[in-house]
Amino acid sequence: MIFIDLARALAVVLMISGHTSSALLSTSYRSSEWFNVWQFQRGLTSALFLLLSGFAFSIATSRHWPSHVNPSAAVVKRLRRFGLFVLLGYGLHFPVGHFSQLAEASDTQWRNFLAVDVLQLIGVTFVLIQLLVMVVRTRRMFTVAAFTLAAFLVVAAPAVWRTDWSGTLPLFLSSYLSSSTGSLFPIFPWAAFVLLGAGIGQLFAQWGTASLRTFANWGMLLPGGVLVAVASNMSIGPTGAAGVDDWSWIPGQLLLRSGICLVILGIVAHISHRIGQLPHVFGAVAQESLVVYFVHLCVVYGSVWNRGLHQSYGEALSLPVTLLFVAAVVVPMIALAWQWNNLKHTRPQAARWVSIAVGTVLVVRLL
Repeated sequence: MIFIDLARALAVVLMISGHTSSALLSTSYRSSEWFNVWQFQRGLTSALFLLLSGFAFSIATSRHWPSHVNPSAAVVKRLRRFGLFVLLGYGLHFPVGHFSQLAEASDTQWRNFLAVDVLQLIGVTFVLIQLLVMVVRTRRMFTVAAFTLAAFLVVAAPAVWRTDWSGTLPLFLSSYLSSSTGSLFPIFPWAAFVLLGAGIGQLFAQWGTASLRTFANWGMLLPGGVLVAVASNMSIGPTGAAGVDDWSWIPGQLLLRSGICLVILGIVAHISHRIGQLPHVFGAVAQESLVVYFVHLCVVYGSVWNRGLHQSYGEALSLPVTLLFVAAVVVPMIALAWQWNNLKHTRPQAARWVSIAVGTVLVVRLL
C-alpha cells in the first residue's frame, strides 16, 4: 500500500536523522528555540513510528484474520519474530563485553541493560495485541478493545509513574511500567500509540481501502484535529515534565502527539492518492525498518560489538558537519534496506543463511 509504505519510510528516515543529530550536535546549539522545536519533532517521530507499527500490524492481521484467532503456525511464527525484537533490544544494551563478565556487572550496568527501549516495547506490545486478537476473536471487538486499552494506558500512566514498583516487582518487570528505572519507552504510556495505530488500522482495513481520501478526512484529519484541540486546553507545560507533579502532562502530551501524527498521516494519505506507483526503495525502507533500526543504532551510539559515532564525536560537532554526518548515515541505511529487501525477495534462502551467519557472529563475539 503506497500510503503505508510512504508514511513508514518517512518515519524511518526522520528516526535515523534524529538519532544521528542528537548524538553529534554540539551542546552550544541546544539552548535555542529552534532546538526545542526540533526536540518536539523528535518526540513526534517516536510516536509516529509506534503508531504506524500498530497500523501495519492490523493490516497484516486483517488479511489473514482466521489464521490469527486460533493457535497456528502463523501465530507461532509471529510470536517468534516479536521475541526477536525483544532479544535485539536487550542485545543493543548488553552490559559487558562477554558473557563471562556478567557476574561482575554493576547495578548501574544492570539497570541500563534492563531499561526498556523501543524494540522491547514493540515486541512485548505486539505479543499482547496478538493475544488480544485471540481473546476477542472478532475485528469489531478488537477495534473497541484496542482503543479502550490505549485510553486506559494514557489515563493510568501518571499514577503508574508515581508508584515505586521496585519494592514489589523485580527490576526486569518494573522497567516495563515507568521511566523511574531508566526506561525510555515503558508500556505506560508508550504502548498506547501502538494500540491506537492498531485500532485505526482495523478501521482502515474495513472502510478506508474503498476511498482513501474520505478515510483520510474522517478517520485521520478530523480526529487528529479534535485531539490537538483537546490537548491544547490541558496543562502540558514543563512543570510536570516528569509526569509526577502534573497529572495532565502525560495525557496532554499523548493526546497532542497522537493528534499531530494523525494529521500528518492524513496529509500523507492525500499525497499518496496522487501517486500511481511508489519507487521500490520506499517500500524497502518501510519493510526493513527492524534491520535499519538495529544497524543505525550500532553505527550512531555504538554497542557491545563496536564503537559508535557518539563515542568518537559525541555532542561536539557544528551544525553543518552534523548535517553531513546525518546524510552519511541516512544514505547507507537506505541502501542497506534496499539491497536486503531485494535479496529477501529474489534469493530468500541466501538471505536466511546471511541472517544466521550474522546472528552467529554476534553471539560468538560475546562468548
